[in-house]
Amino acid sequence: MRALDGDEKEAKRQAILDAADALFAKHQNLANVADVAKAAGLAKGTVYLYFQSKEEIYLALHLRHVEQFFTRLIGRLESDQPFGFDEMQSLAQEHILDATTYLPLGACCIGFAAGAVAKEASAHFQARLTAWLEAAGQGLERHFQKLPRGEGVRLLQHSYAIMVGLHSLLREARSVPKCEGMGTFQDEARLALTRYWTHVARIDESVKPRAKK
Repeated sequence: MRALDGDEKEAKRQAILDAADALFAKHQNLANVADVAKAAGLAKGTVYLYFQSKEEIYLALHLRHVEQFFTRLIGRLESDQPFGFDEMQSLAQEHILDATTYLPLGACCIGFAAGAVAKEASAHFQARLTAWLEAAGQGLERHFQKLPRGEGVRLLQHSYAIMVGLHSLLREARSVPKCEGMGTFQDEARLALTRYWTHVARIDESVKPRAKK
């Protein structure tokens, strides 16, 4: 077999992630390496040339989702055009709240057992995420000038924790009783984020959660 060049290797790697994404969207759990390989049209051994375990595949897939969100957010924050909470909410809605796999997969990755992912892959994920958080946090502080220095990252982390927690409570925990008047996960997440940002970023208290179209 001829050696693959860099572009071909990356294309094959993305094909593996695409297959894993489709399987997760369908079953909402981590497919094993053999199933991912079959869905990608590859031999199981070929998949292991790119990823050491199913957990590593799905961490890389989660990283791809995270990158798509932060690429849009950071690109927008680098603009001189005003950036408000309504636009932040729209980006979260598009990439996180309405996405089929973002939060379920993120929750799975948070729950990986120690050692399930190789140290190099875990370190790569953390380094990329940290860089994006810092860039986005600084951008938020430029646009929301009532945010104290260094609080942009905390605002993003806490906002994500709210979304993950509500997702687990409202979509996964079947035994939790539903309060009267409680809306969908998306409704409740928008409301919780609006309340939190009103307090921390001091957005206009008249801002209301945007109705889902």
